[in-house]
Amino acid sequence: MYCKPDRMVVSENNMAAVSERSRREPYIGETKKSQRDGHGSFEYSNKFFRYEGQWKNGKKHGHGKLVMTDGSYYEGSFKDGEIDGFGFRYFADSGAKYQGQFRLGELHGKGRMIWPDGSIYEGDFVHNRRQGFGAMKSVTENLLYKGGYFQNKRHGQGTMIYPKGELYNGDWVMDKRHGKGDMKYDDGSMYEGQFEEDYFSGEGVLKHCSGLVHSGVWINGHPGSTPVKLVIIHEKDPLELEQGQTFEIHIECRDENDQVVKEEHGRELQITLGYKNIKPKKGSALFDMIEDVAEKPIQTPYGYEVVSYPLTNQSEDLTDKQEENDDDRESKVVPRSSSDITKGSVMHRDSISLIQKNSADIVEEDEEMADGDVNDDTEKVEPIAEETTDGPVGNHQGRDATGNTQEPGHSVSSSFTGNARDKDDKEAIPLPPQVPNHRTEAGECHFKSLFIPPPPPMYRPFVALDEDNKKSKEKQDRMVQAKRHNKEKIDDARIARTGDYVLMVRDVTNPPFLERNLDPAFLLIKLKKPKREKVKKEPKPKWDTKSHITQSMIRTE
Repeated sequence: MYCKPDRMVVSENNMAAVSERSRREPYIGETKKSQRDGHGSFEYSNKFFRYEGQWKNGKKHGHGKLVMTDGSYYEGSFKDGEIDGFGFRYFADSGAKYQGQFRLGELHGKGRMIWPDGSIYEGDFVHNRRQGFGAMKSVTENLLYKGGYFQNKRHGQGTMIYPKGELYNGDWVMDKRHGKGDMKYDDGSMYEGQFEEDYFSGEGVLKHCSGLVHSGVWINGHPGSTPVKLVIIHEKDPLELEQGQTFEIHIECRDENDQVVKEEHGRELQITLGYKNIKPKKGSALFDMIEDVAEKPIQTPYGYEVVSYPLTNQSEDLTDKQEENDDDRESKVVPRSSSDITKGSVMHRDSISLIQKNSADIVEEDEEMADGDVNDDTEKVEPIAEETTDGPVGNHQGRDATGNTQEPGHSVSSSFTGNARDKDDKEAIPLPPQVPNHRTEAGECHFKSLFIPPPPPMYRPFVALDEDNKKSKEKQDRMVQAKRHNKEKIDDARIARTGDYVLMVRDVTNPPFLERNLDPAFLLIKLKKPKREKVKKEPKPKWDTKSHITQSMIRTE
Protein backbone atom coordinates (compact mmCIF):
# COMPACT_ATOMS: atom_id res chain seq x y z
CA MET A 1 0.00 0.00 0.00
CA TYR A 2 2.85 2.40 0.76
CA CYS A 3 5.30 1.32 -1.96
CA LYS A 4 3.90 3.60 -4.59
CA PRO A 5 4.37 6.78 -2.58
CA ASP A 6 7.92 5.69 -1.78
CA ARG A 7 8.70 5.21 -5.42
CA MET A 8 7.18 8.62 -6.22
CA VAL A 9 9.43 10.21 -3.67
CA VAL A 10 12.48 8.59 -5.18
CA SER A 11 11.41 9.68 -8.63
CA GLU A 12 11.09 13.27 -7.54
CA ASN A 13 14.53 13.21 -5.94
CA ASN A 14 16.08 11.81 -9.07
CA MET A 15 14.56 14.53 -11.22
CA ALA A 16 15.87 17.23 -8.88
CA ALA A 17 19.36 15.75 -9.10
CA VAL A 18 19.30 15.70 -12.89
CA SER A 19 18.11 19.33 -13.01
CA GLU A 20 20.90 20.40 -10.68
CA ARG A 21 23.55 18.70 -12.83
CA SER A 22 22.08 20.42 -15.93
CA ARG A 23 22.41 23.89 -14.35
CA ARG A 24 26.02 23.28 -13.54
CA GLU A 25 26.94 22.17 -17.10
CA PRO A 26 27.99 25.32 -19.22
CA TYR A 27 27.48 23.56 -22.54
CA ILE A 28 24.29 22.07 -23.80
CA GLY A 29 24.36 20.57 -27.24
CA GLU A 30 25.95 18.09 -29.58
CA THR A 31 29.33 16.53 -28.92
CA LYS A 32 31.78 14.36 -30.76
CA LYS A 33 34.63 12.50 -29.12
CA SER A 34 33.90 14.31 -25.88
CA GLN A 35 34.19 17.70 -27.62
CA ARG A 36 31.56 20.26 -28.49
CA ASP A 37 30.76 19.56 -32.10
CA GLY A 38 27.63 20.49 -34.04
CA HIS A 39 24.94 22.79 -32.65
CA GLY A 40 24.95 23.83 -29.06
CA SER A 41 24.85 26.68 -26.53
CA PHE A 42 27.55 27.68 -24.10
CA GLU A 43 27.45 30.10 -21.16
CA TYR A 44 30.79 31.50 -20.09
CA SER A 45 31.86 31.47 -16.46
CA ASN A 46 32.01 35.28 -16.25
CA LYS A 47 28.32 35.32 -17.12
CA PHE A 48 28.94 38.17 -19.64
CA PHE A 49 28.94 36.10 -22.83
CA ARG A 50 26.62 33.44 -24.04
CA TYR A 51 27.05 31.66 -27.35
CA GLU A 52 24.64 29.63 -29.37
CA GLY A 53 25.49 28.18 -32.75
CA GLN A 54 27.82 25.88 -34.62
CA TRP A 55 30.81 24.13 -33.01
CA LYS A 56 33.73 22.18 -34.39
CA ASN A 57 36.45 20.42 -32.43
CA GLY A 58 35.39 22.20 -29.28
CA LYS A 59 35.51 25.71 -30.83
CA LYS A 60 32.93 28.08 -32.19
CA HIS A 61 32.99 27.51 -35.90
CA GLY A 62 30.40 28.36 -38.54
CA HIS A 63 27.31 30.45 -38.02
CA GLY A 64 26.48 31.52 -34.50
CA LYS A 65 25.28 34.28 -32.19
CA LEU A 66 27.27 35.73 -29.33
CA VAL A 67 25.15 37.70 -26.82
CA MET A 68 26.43 39.99 -24.08
CA THR A 69 24.60 40.90 -20.90
CA ASP A 70 24.47 44.67 -21.77
CA GLY A 71 22.33 43.86 -24.80
CA SER A 72 25.05 43.96 -27.43
CA TYR A 73 25.39 40.99 -29.71
CA TYR A 74 27.10 39.62 -32.79
CA GLU A 75 25.56 37.26 -35.26
CA GLY A 76 27.45 35.85 -38.15
CA SER A 77 30.46 33.80 -39.12
CA PHE A 78 32.93 32.25 -36.64
CA LYS A 79 36.22 30.59 -37.45
CA ASP A 80 38.32 28.56 -35.00
CA GLY A 81 36.67 30.18 -32.01
CA GLU A 82 36.96 33.79 -33.30
CA ILE A 83 34.54 36.21 -34.94
CA ASP A 84 35.76 36.11 -38.51
CA GLY A 85 34.06 36.67 -41.85
CA PHE A 86 30.74 38.36 -42.61
CA GLY A 87 28.38 39.27 -39.80
CA PHE A 88 26.15 41.74 -38.00
CA ARG A 89 27.09 43.61 -34.82
CA TYR A 90 24.83 45.68 -32.58
CA PHE A 91 26.40 48.10 -30.05
CA ALA A 92 24.05 48.66 -27.14
CA ASP A 93 25.92 51.65 -25.67
CA SER A 94 25.69 53.77 -28.86
CA GLY A 95 22.83 52.10 -30.67
CA ALA A 96 25.03 51.74 -33.77
CA LYS A 97 24.67 48.80 -36.11
CA TYR A 98 27.40 47.34 -38.27
CA GLN A 99 27.08 44.88 -41.10
CA GLY A 100 30.11 43.71 -42.97
CA GLN A 101 33.41 41.94 -42.68
CA PHE A 102 35.16 40.96 -39.44
CA ARG A 103 38.60 39.69 -38.63
CA LEU A 104 39.64 38.27 -35.23
CA GLY A 105 36.64 39.92 -33.60
CA GLU A 106 37.26 43.40 -35.09
CA LEU A 107 35.58 45.42 -37.83
CA HIS A 108 37.93 44.80 -40.69
CA GLY A 109 37.28 45.02 -44.45
CA LYS A 110 34.19 46.28 -46.26
CA GLY A 111 31.25 47.23 -44.14
CA ARG A 112 28.40 49.60 -43.33
CA MET A 113 27.84 51.37 -40.02
CA ILE A 114 24.48 52.96 -39.22
CA TRP A 115 23.96 55.28 -36.22
CA PRO A 116 20.67 55.99 -34.46
CA ASP A 117 20.38 59.51 -35.94
CA GLY A 118 20.48 58.04 -39.46
CA SER A 119 24.13 58.79 -40.19
CA ILE A 120 25.76 56.16 -42.40
CA TYR A 121 29.30 55.18 -43.25
CA GLU A 122 29.98 52.68 -45.96
CA GLY A 123 33.48 51.70 -46.91
CA ASP A 124 36.71 50.24 -45.59
CA PHE A 125 37.51 49.38 -41.97
CA VAL A 126 40.85 48.46 -40.43
CA HIS A 127 41.02 47.32 -36.80
CA ASN A 128 37.64 48.81 -35.88
CA ARG A 129 38.40 52.17 -37.52
CA ARG A 130 37.35 53.82 -40.77
CA GLN A 131 40.41 53.57 -42.94
CA GLY A 132 40.82 53.40 -46.70
CA PHE A 133 38.08 54.55 -49.06
CA GLY A 134 34.58 55.26 -47.83
CA ALA A 135 31.49 57.46 -47.94
CA MET A 136 30.07 59.14 -44.85
CA LYS A 137 26.71 60.86 -44.53
CA SER A 138 26.35 62.79 -41.30
CA VAL A 139 22.74 63.64 -40.55
CA THR A 140 23.57 65.76 -37.50
CA GLU A 141 26.10 67.94 -39.35
CA ASN A 142 24.35 67.57 -42.71
CA LEU A 143 27.62 66.63 -44.41
CA LEU A 144 28.39 64.17 -47.15
CA TYR A 145 31.98 63.01 -47.66
CA LYS A 146 33.39 60.55 -50.12
CA GLY A 147 37.09 59.78 -50.21
CA GLY A 148 40.05 58.57 -48.20
CA TYR A 149 40.11 57.83 -44.46
CA PHE A 150 42.83 57.15 -41.93
CA GLN A 151 42.14 56.25 -38.30
CA ASN A 152 38.55 57.47 -38.47
CA LYS A 153 39.60 60.82 -40.02
CA ARG A 154 39.29 62.18 -43.53
CA HIS A 155 42.69 61.78 -45.07
CA GLY A 156 43.96 61.77 -48.66
CA GLN A 157 41.89 62.66 -51.71
CA GLY A 158 38.23 63.32 -50.98
CA THR A 159 35.08 65.27 -51.79
CA MET A 160 32.92 67.00 -49.19
CA ILE A 161 29.45 68.47 -49.72
CA TYR A 162 28.51 71.00 -47.02
CA PRO A 163 25.05 71.93 -45.67
CA LYS A 164 24.44 74.91 -48.01
CA GLY A 165 25.60 73.05 -51.08
CA GLU A 166 29.26 74.07 -50.98
CA LEU A 167 31.56 71.44 -52.45
CA TYR A 168 35.24 70.79 -51.77
CA ASN A 169 37.31 68.42 -53.85
CA GLY A 170 40.94 67.97 -52.99
CA ASP A 171 43.46 66.88 -50.41
CA TRP A 172 42.75 66.14 -46.75
CA VAL A 173 45.10 65.66 -43.82
CA MET A 174 43.68 64.37 -40.53
CA ASP A 175 40.15 65.69 -41.05
CA LYS A 176 41.22 69.09 -42.46
CA ARG A 177 41.51 70.49 -45.96
CA HIS A 178 45.20 70.62 -46.57
CA GLY A 179 47.04 70.67 -49.89
CA LYS A 180 45.62 71.37 -53.32
CA GLY A 181 41.89 71.61 -53.76
CA ASP A 182 38.86 73.30 -55.30
CA MET A 183 36.09 74.90 -53.25
CA LYS A 184 32.73 75.78 -54.84
CA TYR A 185 30.20 77.84 -52.92
CA ASP A 186 26.44 77.93 -53.20
CA ASP A 187 26.44 81.52 -54.51
CA GLY A 188 28.64 80.54 -57.47
CA SER A 189 32.00 81.62 -56.06
CA MET A 190 34.93 79.21 -56.54
CA TYR A 191 38.44 78.93 -55.16
CA GLU A 192 41.20 76.91 -56.79
CA GLY A 193 44.55 76.57 -55.12
CA GLN A 194 46.35 75.64 -51.93
CA PHE A 195 44.80 74.97 -48.51
CA GLU A 196 46.37 74.75 -45.10
CA GLU A 197 44.54 73.77 -41.88
CA ASP A 198 41.15 74.35 -43.58
CA TYR A 199 42.10 77.86 -44.83
CA PHE A 200 43.06 79.30 -48.21
CA SER A 201 46.81 79.46 -47.90
CA GLY A 202 49.44 79.73 -50.60
CA GLU A 203 48.88 80.35 -54.30
CA GLY A 204 45.24 80.39 -55.29
CA VAL A 205 42.55 81.99 -57.44
CA LEU A 206 39.17 83.05 -56.08
CA LYS A 207 36.44 83.72 -58.64
CA HIS A 208 33.82 85.65 -56.72
CA CYS A 209 30.16 85.46 -57.67
CA SER A 210 30.18 89.23 -58.27
CA GLY A 211 32.62 88.78 -61.15
CA LEU A 212 35.68 89.84 -59.16
CA VAL A 213 38.74 87.59 -59.47
CA HIS A 214 41.66 87.60 -57.03
CA SER A 215 44.72 85.65 -58.10
CA GLY A 216 47.77 85.51 -55.87
CA VAL A 217 49.03 84.53 -52.44
CA TRP A 218 46.56 83.81 -49.65
CA ILE A 219 47.32 83.80 -45.93
CA ASN A 220 44.96 82.20 -43.36
CA GLY A 221 41.95 82.59 -45.62
CA HIS A 222 42.63 86.19 -46.70
CA PRO A 223 44.38 87.68 -49.73
CA GLY A 224 47.98 88.61 -49.13
CA SER A 225 47.25 92.05 -50.58
CA THR A 226 43.81 93.64 -50.25
CA PRO A 227 42.68 97.05 -51.58
CA VAL A 228 41.47 99.43 -48.90
CA LYS A 229 40.77 102.55 -50.98
CA LEU A 230 40.02 103.96 -54.41
CA VAL A 231 42.35 106.63 -55.75
CA ILE A 232 41.54 108.95 -58.68
CA ILE A 233 44.71 109.73 -60.61
CA HIS A 234 44.80 113.31 -61.95
CA GLU A 235 47.36 116.02 -62.57
CA LYS A 236 45.55 118.86 -60.86
CA ASP A 237 43.18 119.17 -57.94
CA PRO A 238 40.68 120.52 -58.73
CA LEU A 239 40.40 119.39 -62.32
CA GLU A 240 39.72 122.36 -64.59
CA LEU A 241 37.61 121.80 -67.69
CA GLU A 242 36.04 123.95 -70.35
CA GLN A 243 32.42 123.67 -71.37
CA GLY A 244 31.96 120.98 -74.00
CA GLN A 245 35.38 119.42 -73.30
CA THR A 246 35.70 115.64 -73.00
CA PHE A 247 38.00 114.15 -70.39
CA GLU A 248 39.29 110.85 -68.99
CA ILE A 249 39.53 109.46 -65.48
CA HIS A 250 41.99 106.84 -64.24
CA ILE A 251 41.27 104.96 -60.99
CA GLU A 252 43.50 102.65 -58.96
CA CYS A 253 42.67 100.20 -56.17
CA ARG A 254 45.40 100.55 -53.55
CA ASP A 255 46.30 98.67 -50.38
CA GLU A 256 47.30 100.05 -46.99
CA ASN A 257 50.84 100.55 -48.28
CA ASP A 258 49.48 102.75 -51.09
CA GLN A 259 50.40 100.15 -53.71
CA VAL A 260 48.15 99.09 -56.59
CA VAL A 261 46.69 95.62 -56.00
CA LYS A 262 47.48 94.05 -59.36
CA GLU A 263 46.32 90.60 -58.22
CA GLU A 264 42.70 91.76 -58.37
CA HIS A 265 40.49 91.92 -61.47
CA GLY A 266 36.84 92.67 -62.11
CA ARG A 267 35.91 95.00 -59.24
CA GLU A 268 32.86 96.92 -60.49
CA LEU A 269 33.13 100.72 -60.34
CA GLN A 270 30.48 103.34 -60.96
CA ILE A 271 31.23 106.95 -61.88
CA THR A 272 28.72 109.72 -61.25
CA LEU A 273 28.62 113.50 -61.08
CA GLY A 274 27.04 115.85 -58.60
CA TYR A 275 26.34 119.53 -58.14
CA LYS A 276 26.14 121.43 -54.88
CA ASN A 277 22.78 120.98 -53.22
CA ILE A 278 21.20 124.41 -52.88
CA LYS A 279 18.28 124.32 -50.51
CA PRO A 280 15.33 126.43 -51.62
CA LYS A 281 13.98 129.12 -49.35
CA LYS A 282 10.87 128.41 -47.36
CA GLY A 283 7.74 129.45 -49.18
CA SER A 284 9.10 128.93 -52.69
CA ALA A 285 7.43 126.53 -55.13
CA LEU A 286 10.51 124.33 -55.09
CA PHE A 287 10.43 124.15 -51.30
CA ASP A 288 6.88 122.79 -51.36
CA MET A 289 7.82 119.91 -53.68
CA ILE A 290 11.21 119.13 -52.14
CA GLU A 291 9.76 116.52 -49.79
CA ASP A 292 8.50 114.52 -52.74
CA VAL A 293 12.00 114.11 -54.19
CA ALA A 294 13.27 110.57 -53.52
CA GLU A 295 16.96 111.31 -54.04
CA LYS A 296 18.95 112.06 -50.94
CA PRO A 297 21.93 114.45 -51.06
CA ILE A 298 25.41 112.91 -50.93
CA GLN A 299 27.99 114.16 -48.45
CA THR A 300 31.37 115.09 -49.94
CA PRO A 301 34.76 115.82 -48.38
CA TYR A 302 34.48 119.43 -49.61
CA GLY A 303 32.16 120.52 -46.83
CA TYR A 304 28.86 120.40 -48.67
CA GLU A 305 26.34 117.95 -50.08
CA VAL A 306 25.64 117.32 -53.74
CA VAL A 307 22.76 115.91 -55.76
CA SER A 308 23.19 113.82 -58.89
CA TYR A 309 23.94 115.49 -62.20
CA PRO A 310 24.05 113.69 -65.58
CA LEU A 311 27.35 112.37 -66.87
CA THR A 312 27.76 110.61 -70.19
CA ASN A 313 30.39 109.26 -72.54
CA GLN A 314 28.25 109.32 -75.69
CA SER A 315 28.44 112.96 -76.69
CA GLU A 316 28.23 112.31 -80.45
CA ASP A 317 25.03 110.29 -80.23
CA LEU A 318 23.51 112.89 -77.95
CA THR A 319 24.49 115.68 -80.35
CA ASP A 320 22.88 114.03 -83.35
CA LYS A 321 19.55 113.67 -81.57
CA GLN A 322 19.73 117.15 -80.08
CA GLU A 323 20.56 118.81 -83.40
CA GLU A 324 17.73 116.97 -85.11
CA ASN A 325 15.34 118.33 -82.47
CA ASP A 326 16.81 121.80 -82.89
CA ASP A 327 16.33 121.60 -86.66
CA ASP A 328 12.70 120.58 -86.29
CA ARG A 329 11.95 123.26 -83.74
CA GLU A 330 13.67 126.11 -85.54
CA SER A 331 12.32 125.17 -88.98
CA LYS A 332 8.80 125.93 -87.75
CA VAL A 333 9.65 129.62 -87.30
CA VAL A 334 12.56 130.59 -89.56
CA PRO A 335 14.36 128.75 -92.37
CA ARG A 336 17.89 127.59 -91.73
CA SER A 337 20.51 129.53 -93.58
CA SER A 338 23.89 128.42 -94.84
CA SER A 339 25.49 129.92 -91.77
CA ASP A 340 23.65 127.51 -89.45
CA ILE A 341 25.59 125.03 -87.37
CA THR A 342 26.75 122.11 -89.47
CA LYS A 343 24.60 119.08 -88.82
CA GLY A 344 26.38 116.04 -87.38
CA SER A 345 29.24 118.00 -85.79
CA VAL A 346 30.60 116.81 -82.46
CA MET A 347 28.66 118.27 -79.61
CA HIS A 348 31.48 119.74 -77.58
CA ARG A 349 32.91 121.62 -80.61
CA ASP A 350 29.51 123.03 -81.47
CA SER A 351 28.98 124.00 -77.84
CA ILE A 352 32.32 125.83 -77.67
CA SER A 353 31.50 127.93 -80.71
CA LEU A 354 28.11 128.77 -79.25
CA ILE A 355 29.67 129.81 -75.97
CA GLN A 356 32.25 131.97 -77.69
CA LYS A 357 29.61 133.73 -79.76
CA ASN A 358 27.32 134.43 -76.83
CA SER A 359 30.21 135.50 -74.64
CA ALA A 360 31.41 137.90 -77.30
CA ASP A 361 27.94 139.43 -77.65
CA ILE A 362 27.64 139.95 -73.92
CA VAL A 363 31.08 141.54 -73.68
CA GLU A 364 30.26 143.87 -76.55
CA GLU A 365 26.98 144.89 -74.92
CA ASP A 366 28.75 145.62 -71.65
CA GLU A 367 31.25 147.80 -73.47
CA GLU A 368 28.50 149.65 -75.29
CA MET A 369 26.66 150.27 -72.05
CA ALA A 370 29.82 151.59 -70.51
CA ASP A 371 30.32 153.98 -73.44
CA GLY A 372 26.69 155.13 -73.32
CA ASP A 373 25.98 154.10 -76.93
CA VAL A 374 22.68 152.35 -76.17
CA ASN A 375 19.57 154.31 -77.08
CA ASP A 376 17.31 155.01 -74.16
CA ASP A 377 14.17 154.82 -76.28
CA THR A 378 14.72 151.14 -77.12
CA GLU A 379 11.79 149.27 -75.65
CA LYS A 380 12.30 145.78 -77.02
CA VAL A 381 15.21 143.43 -77.34
CA GLU A 382 15.74 141.34 -80.46
CA PRO A 383 15.06 137.65 -79.72
CA ILE A 384 18.33 135.89 -79.20
CA ALA A 385 16.99 132.70 -80.80
CA GLU A 386 16.85 134.48 -84.14
CA GLU A 387 20.36 135.85 -83.77
CA THR A 388 21.86 132.44 -83.12
CA THR A 389 20.17 130.94 -86.16
CA ASP A 390 20.88 133.90 -88.46
CA GLY A 391 17.24 133.87 -89.55
CA PRO A 392 15.31 136.99 -90.62
CA VAL A 393 14.20 139.24 -87.82
CA GLY A 394 10.58 140.29 -87.83
CA ASN A 395 9.53 143.63 -86.40
CA HIS A 396 6.20 142.37 -85.15
CA GLN A 397 6.69 138.69 -84.33
CA GLY A 398 9.65 136.62 -83.04
CA ARG A 399 10.74 133.87 -80.65
CA ASP A 400 12.00 134.02 -77.12
CA ALA A 401 14.98 132.08 -75.73
CA THR A 402 12.93 128.94 -75.27
CA GLY A 403 11.86 128.83 -78.90
CA ASN A 404 8.28 130.00 -78.27
CA THR A 405 6.55 132.37 -80.69
CA GLN A 406 5.94 135.83 -79.24
CA GLU A 407 3.07 138.05 -80.11
CA PRO A 408 3.67 141.75 -80.76
CA GLY A 409 4.26 143.69 -77.60
CA HIS A 410 5.34 140.65 -75.61
CA SER A 411 8.40 141.55 -73.58
CA VAL A 412 11.35 139.13 -73.44
CA SER A 413 12.04 140.21 -69.88
CA SER A 414 9.41 137.76 -68.64
CA SER A 415 11.61 134.80 -69.66
CA PHE A 416 14.26 135.46 -67.01
CA THR A 417 11.96 135.72 -63.99
CA GLY A 418 12.57 132.08 -63.09
CA ASN A 419 9.72 130.48 -65.00
CA ALA A 420 10.30 126.90 -66.26
CA ARG A 421 10.61 126.08 -69.95
CA ASP A 422 7.45 124.80 -71.55
CA LYS A 423 6.76 121.12 -72.06
CA ASP A 424 7.69 121.03 -75.73
CA ASP A 425 11.14 122.43 -75.08
CA LYS A 426 11.76 119.90 -72.30
CA GLU A 427 10.83 117.00 -74.51
CA ALA A 428 13.09 118.28 -77.28
CA ILE A 429 16.22 117.75 -75.14
CA PRO A 430 16.96 114.04 -74.70
CA LEU A 431 18.37 112.90 -71.39
CA PRO A 432 21.91 111.63 -71.90
CA PRO A 433 22.66 107.93 -71.31
CA GLN A 434 24.56 107.21 -68.13
CA VAL A 435 28.15 106.05 -68.18
CA PRO A 436 28.10 102.24 -67.90
CA ASN A 437 29.91 100.69 -64.97
CA HIS A 438 33.48 99.57 -65.62
CA ARG A 439 35.46 96.69 -64.13
CA THR A 440 39.05 96.91 -62.99
CA GLU A 441 41.90 95.12 -64.67
CA ALA A 442 45.00 94.45 -62.55
CA GLY A 443 43.65 96.90 -59.96
CA GLU A 444 43.12 99.76 -62.42
CA CYS A 445 40.21 101.21 -64.36
CA HIS A 446 39.84 103.82 -67.13
CA PHE A 447 36.79 105.91 -67.98
CA LYS A 448 37.26 107.55 -71.36
CA SER A 449 35.46 110.24 -73.40
CA LEU A 450 33.52 111.55 -70.42
CA PHE A 451 31.34 114.56 -71.10
CA ILE A 452 29.27 116.87 -68.92
CA PRO A 453 25.98 117.37 -70.80
CA PRO A 454 23.32 120.05 -70.37
CA PRO A 455 21.24 119.86 -67.19
CA PRO A 456 17.93 118.02 -67.19
CA PRO A 457 14.74 120.13 -67.21
CA MET A 458 13.96 121.75 -63.87
CA TYR A 459 17.25 120.63 -62.34
CA ARG A 460 16.71 121.35 -58.66
CA PRO A 461 19.94 123.19 -57.69
CA PHE A 462 19.77 125.44 -60.76
CA VAL A 463 16.12 126.31 -60.16
CA ALA A 464 16.92 127.20 -56.56
CA LEU A 465 19.96 129.19 -57.69
CA ASP A 466 17.92 131.12 -60.25
CA GLU A 467 15.33 131.96 -57.61
CA ASP A 468 18.05 133.32 -55.31
CA ASN A 469 19.51 135.44 -58.10
CA LYS A 470 16.15 136.69 -59.35
CA LYS A 471 15.97 139.81 -57.19
CA SER A 472 19.54 140.86 -57.84
CA LYS A 473 19.05 140.46 -61.59
CA GLU A 474 15.95 142.66 -61.58
CA LYS A 475 17.98 145.52 -60.17
CA GLN A 476 20.23 145.54 -63.25
CA ASP A 477 19.43 147.22 -66.51
CA ARG A 478 16.54 145.21 -67.91
CA MET A 479 17.53 145.51 -71.55
CA VAL A 480 21.09 144.19 -71.15
CA GLN A 481 20.13 141.66 -68.53
CA ALA A 482 17.24 140.28 -70.60
CA LYS A 483 19.46 139.67 -73.57
CA ARG A 484 22.19 138.15 -71.42
CA HIS A 485 19.76 135.92 -69.54
CA ASN A 486 18.19 134.70 -72.77
CA LYS A 487 21.64 133.74 -74.02
CA GLU A 488 22.33 131.89 -70.74
CA LYS A 489 19.08 129.96 -71.07
CA ILE A 490 20.04 128.85 -74.55
CA ASP A 491 23.44 127.84 -73.21
CA ASP A 492 21.69 125.74 -70.53
CA ALA A 493 19.78 123.95 -73.25
CA ARG A 494 22.91 123.05 -75.18
CA ILE A 495 25.81 122.99 -72.72
CA ALA A 496 26.49 122.52 -69.03
CA ARG A 497 26.42 125.53 -66.74
CA THR A 498 29.76 126.73 -65.41
CA GLY A 499 30.57 126.07 -61.78
CA ASP A 500 31.91 123.45 -59.40
CA TYR A 501 30.95 119.81 -59.94
CA VAL A 502 31.96 116.79 -57.86
CA LEU A 503 32.99 113.55 -59.57
CA MET A 504 32.31 110.44 -57.50
CA VAL A 505 33.65 106.91 -58.02
CA ARG A 506 31.91 104.15 -56.08
CA ASP A 507 32.66 100.48 -55.58
CA VAL A 508 29.35 98.81 -56.49
CA THR A 509 30.61 95.23 -56.56
CA ASN A 510 27.60 93.11 -55.63
CA PRO A 511 27.65 91.13 -53.48
CA PRO A 512 30.59 92.91 -51.83
CA PHE A 513 33.93 91.10 -51.94
CA LEU A 514 35.01 90.03 -48.44
CA GLU A 515 31.68 91.48 -47.22
CA ARG A 516 32.59 95.16 -47.77
CA ASN A 517 32.78 97.75 -50.52
CA LEU A 518 35.56 100.28 -50.75
CA ASP A 519 34.79 103.85 -49.71
CA PRO A 520 34.01 106.21 -52.62
CA ALA A 521 36.58 108.57 -54.09
CA PHE A 522 35.87 112.22 -54.99
CA LEU A 523 37.31 114.75 -57.41
CA LEU A 524 36.37 118.42 -57.66
CA ILE A 525 35.81 119.69 -61.20
CA LYS A 526 35.71 123.38 -62.07
CA LEU A 527 33.83 123.93 -65.32
CA LYS A 528 34.67 127.17 -67.09
CA LYS A 529 33.88 128.88 -70.35
CA PRO A 530 36.35 128.27 -73.18
CA LYS A 531 39.08 130.83 -73.55
CA ARG A 532 38.23 133.33 -76.29
CA GLU A 533 40.82 135.08 -78.33
CA LYS A 534 40.20 138.78 -78.09
CA VAL A 535 39.68 140.30 -81.50
CA LYS A 536 40.91 143.84 -81.85
CA LYS A 537 38.33 146.18 -83.33
CA GLU A 538 39.47 148.22 -86.28
CA PRO A 539 39.13 151.92 -85.50
CA LYS A 540 36.30 153.61 -87.33
CA PRO A 541 37.42 156.34 -89.74
CA LYS A 542 36.79 159.82 -88.46
CA TRP A 543 34.18 161.89 -90.16
CA ASP A 544 35.76 164.16 -92.73
CA THR A 545 33.31 166.82 -93.90
CA LYS A 546 35.61 168.18 -96.60
CA SER A 547 36.18 164.74 -98.13
CA HIS A 548 32.44 164.02 -98.00
CA ILE A 549 31.63 167.27 -99.89
CA THR A 550 34.29 166.52 -102.48
CA GLN A 551 32.95 163.05 -103.17
CA SER A 552 29.41 164.39 -103.45
CA MET A 553 30.47 166.97 -106.02
CA ILE A 554 32.26 164.32 -108.09
CA ARG A 555 29.16 162.11 -108.16
CA THR A 556 27.02 165.09 -109.15
CA GLU A 557 29.24 165.88 -112.12
